[in-house]
Amino acid sequence: MKENVFVKEKIKRLAIKKYLAEKLKTAGFIDAELSKSPIATRIVIYALKPGFVIGKSGSNIRALTEEIEKDFGLSKVHLEIGEIPNKDLDAKVIIENIASDIGRGVAWKSTVYRAMKQMKSAGAVGAEIVVKGNTAGKGQRKRSSRYYFGYLKKAGDQKSLVSFEKRTTFPGLGTIGIRLRIVHPGTVFSDKIDIKEIAHTFKIKREEKILEERSKEIETEETKQKEKELKKKEVTSKKEKETTSKKEKEVKEETDTKKEPKKKASKKSEEKEVKEKEEVNE
Repeated sequence: MKENVFVKEKIKRLAIKKYLAEKLKTAGFIDAELSKSPIATRIVIYALKPGFVIGKSGSNIRALTEEIEKDFGLSKVHLEIGEIPNKDLDAKVIIENIASDIGRGVAWKSTVYRAMKQMKSAGAVGAEIVVKGNTAGKGQRKRSSRYYFGYLKKAGDQKSLVSFEKRTTFPGLGTIGIRLRIVHPGTVFSDKIDIKEIAHTFKIKREEKILEERSKEIETEETKQKEKELKKKEVTSKKEKETTSKKEKEVKEETDTKKEPKKKASKKSEEKEVKEKEEVNE
């Protein structure tokens, strides 16, 4: 069945991601994107330390490609390092940084405060970090500490707008669990929507649309009137030309009629002169 093929492909993708997460733990593995083509399989790796992924003169990345091809039966695997666009608002990056810092022995309070400051300055609507476990020291009771700012949701369908991540670290003191929630800038929850404001803006937009349509109608009417006036002017100019041409023709005809009798008279006088000359010669 076709469904089994898609399920198998999805399972393989998840297995590759899990394998990369285990292999590249020291490099601060965040995520991986897989895209298949008939020619090759392209895997884009997102990590905090891309230098660790590549290795000295690309030795690590070459070894990793060979292992993936062997273990998962893939041919022509191309590994690439992807750039994380906004590290201060990516939940996976933030929690990975917190977990790695606490794991290295850095004071957990300072790392949490630094992360909160970064998220706030990046423009997050709200954020929450919960640190649970043996945070006080050896032999002390386990406790949970919560740090938050802004506005976020934890229940209902609106919690899908909140990006959530969790990690577990193992420092010298004991096991510490971290949970992170972050609301990205620009997200609007349904309880924060002002219906009156929306109705007002909708009314303004509708009125603007009506005015635009009316102005377009007026423009079309004006263009039509201008076209009519131009046509009238053309017709009148044609008529004037015709009348002027007619008048010119009439004037020419009158002048021609006046000139003809003069020509005849001149011809008669010439004939008389010729006859008189002939008589004198005789």
